[in-house]
Amino acid sequence: MENSKLSNMEKLLNGHRKKASNFHNQTNCSYDGKEYVTHLDMVVEGINRYETVFKNHKDYCIAVIAGYYHDTIEDAQLSFNDVMKATNKSVARITLAVTDVHEENRLLRHLFTMGKTVKDYRAIIVKMADIRANALYSKTHGSSMYKKYVAEYQYRRPIFKMALKWYVEHLDQEVLDDFWTELDEIHEYEKWNIMKSRI
Repeated sequence: MENSKLSNMEKLLNGHRKKASNFHNQTNCSYDGKEYVTHLDMVVEGINRYETVFKNHKDYCIAVIAGYYHDTIEDAQLSFNDVMKATNKSVARITLAVTDVHEENRLLRHLFTMGKTVKDYRAIIVKMADIRANALYSKTHGSSMYKKYVAEYQYRRPIFKMALKWYVEHLDQEVLDDFWTELDEIHEYEKWNIMKSRI
């Protein structure tokens, strides 16, 4: 029975992976010259890695599907209703919650967007997986974007950490701590703060 459930979940995710990939391909979205699904797979890998952060397995199922669609409004030009038709209302709400608002610069876009993201703990976890994917890829491939992601992590981290305190009943705190530990390591958080203290 358990194997059957796993198989059904895999089929479901493969279907959503294909649909989300097609949405990005139709608008010529790419990721560092590769198909955009490269990034989507990394985001979903992060959500899967910390699957047990969710105390309710249904939250994981919603979040992991949202991992495939998280950029479809922002980059693939889908509407909220488009995402809802392709998935469900919960996934569409998470996708909207992590979609950047229109502002005059990158900092303001992030700050105003985080105001939406923090209203849903599942959206925060999806965004953490997105942050992980971008930083890990750029660090591994020697991209100039890595320094930018490290700098942005300095304000994203405290805001999301504070917001997650509202949702302790929904999330396993030990697994969440492990997630933050990996994010800190990827972004060299301790090294950054030592350097900052010397300025």
